[in-house]
This record gives sequence, structure tokens and C-alpha cells, in this order.
Amino acid sequence: MMSERVAVVLCNLGGPDSLEAVRPFLFNLFSDPDIFRLPLGWLTQRPFASLIARRRAPEAAAGYAAIGGKSPILEFTCAQAEALQQALKGRGNYDVHVCMRYWHPLTSEVVTRLKEKNFTRVLLLPLYPQYSITTTGSAYNEFQRQCDRQHYHPVITLVRQWYDQPDYQGAIVETLLAEGKKFPDPDPARIELLFSAHGLPQKIVNGGDPYERQIRATYEAVSAQLNWPHTTLCYQSRVGPLEWLRPYTDDVIRDKAKAGVKQMLVYPIAFVSDHVETLFELGITYAELARAQGITHYRVVPALNTHPRFIAALKTLVLNAMPAP
Repeated sequence: MMSERVAVVLCNLGGPDSLEAVRPFLFNLFSDPDIFRLPLGWLTQRPFASLIARRRAPEAAAGYAAIGGKSPILEFTCAQAEALQQALKGRGNYDVHVCMRYWHPLTSEVVTRLKEKNFTRVLLLPLYPQYSITTTGSAYNEFQRQCDRQHYHPVITLVRQWYDQPDYQGAIVETLLAEGKKFPDPDPARIELLFSAHGLPQKIVNGGDPYERQIRATYEAVSAQLNWPHTTLCYQSRVGPLEWLRPYTDDVIRDKAKAGVKQMLVYPIAFVSDHVETLFELGITYAELARAQGITHYRVVPALNTHPRFIAALKTLVLNAMPAP
């Protein structure tokens, strides 16, 4: 008897679960053809990934060491899956799973599990509100590849993007209002708010990727609801020599410091789960930069993680995409 349960698969980036896992995690990341498109990729991708992973591992490992020796992204994603499972109780036959793109549980492992359990319907729900080929697109492509390899053919539905989901945006606003109250001077007119998104090479955007447009739409919608006077959209996490989306977050921090800003609040607008880029890059590296530049009060807003309105948003996305039969 084939199961009529729906497998809801929360897709996320993944992160190393130990310092020893940093290099193989990076190898998996740099092996992704949806991010790094190389000529003769079938021949050059793995040597390229091996070289870059070896070069970048020491610096990356230092970041993970500073936040406890591993990425917490799996724990946060599992907590989100658990909360969503509870929220869907009584609304249909949904079974929530976690799938990571570059570390365990890898897509191949998740597909094996779903096939063993005879799921005939799968809802892929990437935890990336804004669509990019480098995130949602990559997760979907890998899931399809693994299904083909394992001769598993469920009906797959993809939630492509959800940056405009009202509860998602409402959760951001609620979080920002709560964090703003923690400053010595909580008047929004005295707080500089940066919305820091993960960067993307400009050439990917020029090629038609909608990510920048959807990030800007998220920023504008949340800013309109918040109605604070000083907000800036900027981009973090660039690597390599290519031109990336601007302005860069570190440049904005320097510019605001020169203008005399003393209270800065930073929100990781592209992320819904805390990990190395929120906890280390924003929370430690840029915090040190801000203080060195004379910004006396610098705070990073936690990612939404299991915020009740965010879980409500995920629940609505599931029910809208795949109503119970």
C-alpha cells in the first residue's frame, strides 16, 4: 500500500558539524555546478573544488571555532521542522523532513529515506524566502538528480519563493521592534538599521536571476511596515575577485560610522536560520569593525528561527501549496 502522506522537505544550506568537517563541507559547496559554472565542468569541477576547499578551510574553520566549533544550522532547521510538524497537526497527513544541500543529512540520504517510506508526493520548501538559482534552484536540481539516480519518481511540488508572505514579513517587523527597544536610546530616529543580505555575483543577477529584485521587495515591504527613518539595504559574504551586489555591508558600516552613527542594528534579511554568516560574520567580525570605527552600540538581530509567526508562515505555505486530499 503506497502511503498517501505528504513529505514536506525543508531544504537548507547545511554546515559542518565539527571542525574536521569544514573542508569536506567546502568541497561539496564548491562542487555545486549551479553556483560555480566552469568550462568542461564534468572534468574541472572536482579539482577546482578540492583546491579552493583546501585553501579556504583554515580561515573558515577559525570562524566555526569562534561560534562553538560547528555550525548550528542543523539544530535550528530541525527545531523549525518540529515546530512546523506540530503546527500542521490535524490539518492533513504531512510528514516534515530536513534536507541539507552541502552537509548531512544530504539530499541523497533524504531521497533514500523518502523512497523507503513510499512517499508518492513531496513538497520541497526551501528555507530561502527569495529565489536564486544558487540556493532554491540548486536545492531543487539536486533533489531531482538524486531522485533520478535512485529511480524514485514521486510527484514533486516546489515552493519557489515566499518573500512576500505576510506572516514572514510580520515576524521580521516584530523581531526588529523588540530588538530596537534594547538600545540605550530606543528612539528609532536614533538607530541606524542595516538589512544585510547574502551577496551574489553581479553577473548572476545580470543573467536574469531574480534574487536582488526579491531582496529589494522584501526590504521595501518591511521598511514600509516598520516606518523607521534610517534604513539601508546592503550585502555581505562576497568571495573572490568578481564584482558582487553592492553596497557591501562592511563599507556601509564604515560610512555610517564616519557620519557619526552610535547605535546600529543589523538584520540578516536573506536568512531565516542562524549560522556562521549571522553569528560570526555579522555577530563578531562586523561587530569588531563597527566598534573600531566608533559605533558604541552594535546589535545583530537573531534570525527568525522558530518565531511563532514564521512557523505560521511556513504552515500557510504548505497548506496553500499542497492542500490535504
